Amino acid sequence: MTEESDKLPIEFGPCMRSLKPQQQRAVLALFQTEGNRTKAMALAGYSTNSHKSIKSHASAFFRNERVRAAVREVAEHEIAIAEPELLALTWRIARDVGTAPRDRLRAISMVWDRTNPVLHKHEVKVGVHLTAEEIDVQHFRGLQRLNAPRQAFLDRFGVNGVERVKLLVHAEDEKQKRKDAIDGEFTEVTPE
Repeated sequence: MTEESDKLPIEFGPCMRSLKPQQQRAVLALFQTEGNRTKAMALAGYSTNSHKSIKSHASAFFRNERVRAAVREVAEHEIAIAEPELLALTWRIARDVGTAPRDRLRAISMVWDRTNPVLHKHEVKVGVHLTAEEIDVQHFRGLQRLNAPRQAFLDRFGVNGVERVKLLVHAEDEKQKRKDAIDGEFTEVTPE
């Protein structure tokens, strides 16, 4: 049996399936040629009259977002398949007493960092702090929106409090009106 017949067919992911068969071959050939885009295009069956034109075609082809996504998808697949071999090699380096301690520690660190990643916990508390007067104004406006009876206002603010909150609401309304106004200078022109 040849090496080609020993290989099982690759099950393509969605990005690879979105490409035409010749484009899929070009993506796979990119890995066979160790990233040589021009050779990958030639292996996939793309041909042009000159080396320069296939090189420019390869450059444009591998810049395409769909092609880049397919390359990323195949790379992730290849890395996943290679993980046992990579782990075995890393452990061999970590356990080899003949290897420099720096390299052994780096191998141990690589395994440790991937199995027990450092987690950072961030807690953000967002709050709005209102003064008692601002809360009273909001409650007053809420009671107005509900068309609450006068007794509800008296129950909430007291006899003297209702007038105080009315003044606060009026002051806030005036402040808002001033924000909405546009200041400027003008000259009145009278028609002749």
